[in-house]
Amino acid sequence: MISAVGIKRLLYAATSVVTADLTGTSLEKIITAATEIDNVHGETWQVEETEASRTPYTNQLTGKTYREDLKMGEVKINFTIGAYDYKTKADLMGGLVIETGSDGNKKATGWKRADGKVNIHKCLIALTEDNVWLVFPKASISARQANTDKAIGLAVSATQLEPGITGVSSEYWFDDSEVTPAG
Repeated sequence: MISAVGIKRLLYAATSVVTADLTGTSLEKIITAATEIDNVHGETWQVEETEASRTPYTNQLTGKTYREDLKMGEVKINFTIGAYDYKTKADLMGGLVIETGSDGNKKATGWKRADGKVNIHKCLIALTEDNVWLVFPKASISARQANTDKAIGLAVSATQLEPGITGVSSEYWFDDSEVTPAG
C-alpha cells in the first residue's frame, strides 16, 4: 500500500530523455542525468488533478441522456523553489544566464528575462517520502517569481502533457525498489 506522502527528491530533465515506455531501469538512467532541485520552500509541494467534466446530450423524445462528451481533468505538480541558482531560473522560467569571466573561467553572475512568450517543456521526476517515484515524461512548465517569506522564490506549475511518443504514457508511478541500475 502507498500513500505518496510529501516530497524527498525533485528533478527535471529534457523531454528528449524519454524515448520509449518507461521502466524502473530506464528511469534510473534518466535520474542519473537529470538536474536535481535542492530546495522546495515550506509546504508548497502538491499534486492536483481536476475533476473530469461531462457534457450530457439528451434525447428530446425520451428526456434521457443518450451520449456524453468527457473532458479529462488536468494533472499538475505545483511547488515553489526557495533557493536556486541562475541556471535553474533560466531552465524553468526561460531567459538567459549572464556569465562573466574568460572562456576557461566563466561564472554565472546574473539572469535576463526572455522577450515574448516562452514555452518550456521538461520531464519532471519526484520521489515521495514513502519512496514512490512519480514521473511526467512531458510537462508544460510555468514558472514565476513569487514572494516566499521575505524572499523571491520560483513558483512552478508543471502541467502533464501527452508525450507524443508511441507507447509512452503521460504519467508513471514506480516503487523505489524498481528503480535500479541494469544488471
